[in-house]
Amino acid sequence: MKNGMKKTAAVVMAAMLMGTGAVVPAAEDMGIFSQTAIVAEAASVGKVTGLKSKTLSNSEIQLKWSKVKGASGYTVYMRKNGKYNKLGDCKGTSYTVKKLPNATRENFKVRAYKTVKGKKVYGEYSANWNTATNPQACKGLKVSSVGTDSVKLSWTKIGCTNYRIYQKIKGEWKEIGKTTGTSYTVKKLAPATKYQFKIRACKQDDKKTNNNHYGKYSGVVTATTKKSDKITQADIDAMKAELTAYSREKAEYIKKHYTEFWKYGIDYNTLEEYFSMVERKVSPQSSSYDRVDTISFTEGSDFCNKFLSMYKEYIDYECKKRDDVYYVVYIESCPNGLDVNSDPCWAVYLLY
Repeated sequence: MKNGMKKTAAVVMAAMLMGTGAVVPAAEDMGIFSQTAIVAEAASVGKVTGLKSKTLSNSEIQLKWSKVKGASGYTVYMRKNGKYNKLGDCKGTSYTVKKLPNATRENFKVRAYKTVKGKKVYGEYSANWNTATNPQACKGLKVSSVGTDSVKLSWTKIGCTNYRIYQKIKGEWKEIGKTTGTSYTVKKLAPATKYQFKIRACKQDDKKTNNNHYGKYSGVVTATTKKSDKITQADIDAMKAELTAYSREKAEYIKKHYTEFWKYGIDYNTLEEYFSMVERKVSPQSSSYDRVDTISFTEGSDFCNKFLSMYKEYIDYECKKRDDVYYVVYIESCPNGLDVNSDPCWAVYLLY
């Protein structure tokens, strides 16, 4: 009678503790005193907390959690088809899940256990934790087409949320855009210029926290934009430099007598300094000029050569007419045009 009462009390206690989440072996598998001991142990198995992760690659995720006092070990579970399935046991507080598909989100739980009389007694499951594996490295990156100010890139599709595009700018790789497709056009580039690009895939971990996982970078591709058939600012700058050098060469009187001018030793000391001083000070508003010519923004790049030849003839003529004057080639951009040309253009002056 007494034994029956003890057994009944033990079973009632076990039922109460199971209601808290602790899991105990079946009562019929052991004696009354062993059953009571296991029930007591089950009550003391704590719940796993602090579950977090680190994505190691496109196929491995490392889980970590806080230590549960007195636990013999831990069991790790992963959800599949709506159920949490056991992955394995471990003694420590970390576990690496391997051989996962790339660029996929997975959901995990962990619970602690104690081993009593050869049996595992479990505590409550941890809160669930989801994270993702990295995408694989992007493949097939190539330059699809090249324009004067753009480069179109394309690549092979892989599993990911989006692709990030990078450009090497001043020696450093910088992200310049992203897309969900398998092509991207980089715009606003300079004509006849070499550029380098690479990409990598991104898997968004959780939309709420915006955690991202990235695959390895693709190989680097190089593209050179086409030379523009329109005159650019670089063409104008080169033309000005050539005309300025030509004007200095023709200024024979200045080259012979610059040390006799009263500003010598005050505002300048060398011929180069004299030329630079004059060029800094003059403008169409403060100096004289005999003519102004314009170059429309829409002119073809070959027009510069014709203009160079024409202006060299002007310089020759003016230097013969006034051999003691230095003619400064002054060029300004006029997006709204000016009196002699209402269209967007560059205005070119010979100032003296």
